[in-house]
Amino acid sequence: MINMKSDSTLTVPESPHLDARLCEIVFTSPDVERLGAFYQEALGYSGAISAGVWTGELSARRLSIREGAANSVDRAIFAVADEAQFRSLRERLDAARTPFESAASSLTFSDPDGNRMSFTLPDGPIAPRAEPMLPARLQHVVYASDQVPAMVAFYRDVIGFAPIDIVRDDTQDLTSVFLRCGPEHHSLAIFRAPRRRLDHICYDVDDWNQIRDWADRFAGRHIPIRWGPGRHGPGNNLFFFINDPDGNWLEFSAELERVEVPRAAGQWVHEERTLNSWGPAILRS
Repeated sequence: MINMKSDSTLTVPESPHLDARLCEIVFTSPDVERLGAFYQEALGYSGAISAGVWTGELSARRLSIREGAANSVDRAIFAVADEAQFRSLRERLDAARTPFESAASSLTFSDPDGNRMSFTLPDGPIAPRAEPMLPARLQHVVYASDQVPAMVAFYRDVIGFAPIDIVRDDTQDLTSVFLRCGPEHHSLAIFRAPRRRLDHICYDVDDWNQIRDWADRFAGRHIPIRWGPGRHGPGNNLFFFINDPDGNWLEFSAELERVEVPRAAGQWVHEERTLNSWGPAILRS
């Protein structure tokens, strides 16, 4: 069992033990058809409903929606780099006595907050659509939690992520931790909040011009920007946020920092400037 007695004792490996990427999100929704139609029209997914589940895909992004509560994720799915990574993760889950469901090419478990996660062997690329579409790769997922130290310890010690930037308040308690499982600054983050929930998912685009192009696309569909544009401190990326019809928070981000060589985790102060060096920020706690 993972136990972290004090935020101030957080130890940080300079490199992750896991090599993986976020490849699919499974939302739940009280109106599967409406939410699927939004992602098809607004984000360009090619999707359809089968047995009550909407499944959509487009190059570098997959999404499924099944019936359930709004603003909730049934599962986040990561693809590991190869079979060696898959075996190593299974061994760490066994060693930590973490219950998991196993199939030929996937491992599914729940983290300390009850978020379901799957790690799969890589599959083939998604065929691109015939018509041109703005690029936006599914890149990271963020959970809000009332037990950040336990969540970080689990993903670090059992799953193999490495914290890369750490945010603390004036009492030195953890408020945000960004974790990586490859060269990108983070593929997962945990934010302190009064209750456990999904915070947001993020799509990565190529550059500032595509931030503009996606904002124009949403403006043409009367979908307002809820926060941004701005620049995060941790990750140094450009961003803006919108909401889907269920209230899920979607980030569009560009130029996220890449960590090509091991480095010590950055230390940040819990303040608006950390989350947005350009102006106002939405602090979760």
